[in-house]
Amino acid sequence: MKKTVSSILLASALLLGAIAPVTANAATTGTGTTDSTVHFTKPNENVTPVDPNNPGTTVDPSNPGGNGGTTPSGDLTFLYVSDSIDFGSADTPIKSQTSGTTQTIKNGNKNADGSTNVVTVGNTAFSTNTNLISEVSDTRGTNAGWTVQVNSSALTDTKVGDLKGATLDLDGSAATVKNSAVLDGSTIDKANTTALATDGTPGTIYSAKTGNGAGVTTMQLDPANVTLTVPTNVATGTYVGKLNWTLSDTPGA
Repeated sequence: MKKTVSSILLASALLLGAIAPVTANAATTGTGTTDSTVHFTKPNENVTPVDPNNPGTTVDPSNPGGNGGTTPSGDLTFLYVSDSIDFGSADTPIKSQTSGTTQTIKNGNKNADGSTNVVTVGNTAFSTNTNLISEVSDTRGTNAGWTVQVNSSALTDTKVGDLKGATLDLDGSAATVKNSAVLDGSTIDKANTTALATDGTPGTIYSAKTGNGAGVTTMQLDPANVTLTVPTNVATGTYVGKLNWTLSDTPGA
C-alpha cells in the first residue's frame, strides 16, 4: 500500500514539472537615466481687492472702490479691510452696580423707545456687501502660513473719556472664509475671538498653517454675530475707536 501511494505522488510531481513553465533569471545588460524637471515661478504681487465670495475674481476694475482700511504692499499683505463698523444707538445702561449685570449692544436689540438697533459696516469696494470683510494675499510661493490678529483700541468720547470695561465679540468661528485655491476655506483655521478687550490686546481671528494659505483668502463676519458688551452705568456719549488688523508671517498653530 505504501508503495502504491509513493508511485502516485511521484507521477504527480513529474506531471506538474512538465506543465509548469521554467522561468529564467533575466540578466541586466545596461542602464540609463533621463532627467525630469518642472519649474514653478513665484506669482506676481496682488494689490487689487477680490470678490469676497469668489476670491479668484477681482472687483470691477472700472469701480474698484479702493482697499478700504489698508494699503497693500509686498508678497504677504492685506488686500482689503472694511472701512468702518457702527454699533448703532442704544439706551444708556443704568443698572444696579451691585448686580454685576452688563448690557450687550448688537444688531436687532430692542431699545426702550421701541426702535431696533442696527449694526452697519461700511465697504467702499463692495457697497452692497454688509459684512465685516478682510482679505489676505499670499504670493510668496513658500506656503509658509500666516496669522491674522485683531485688537480694539479704547472706545473714547471726547468729553466723557474711555468706555472702560467694554468687550467685543467678533465670533470668528461663525465667519465665512474662502480661499482662491480651496474655495470652501477648509484649509484656513478660524478662532472664536470672544470677549476681546477694548484696550489694544490682540486676539487671533484666522490663520493658515504651514503648507496652506497661498493665493487670496477672504473672511466675512456677519454684523448680526458681532456683539459689544458694556459694563453697568455707562455715561451717555458717542464713543469712537478702531479695530486694528495685523497680518504676520507666523504660521497658524
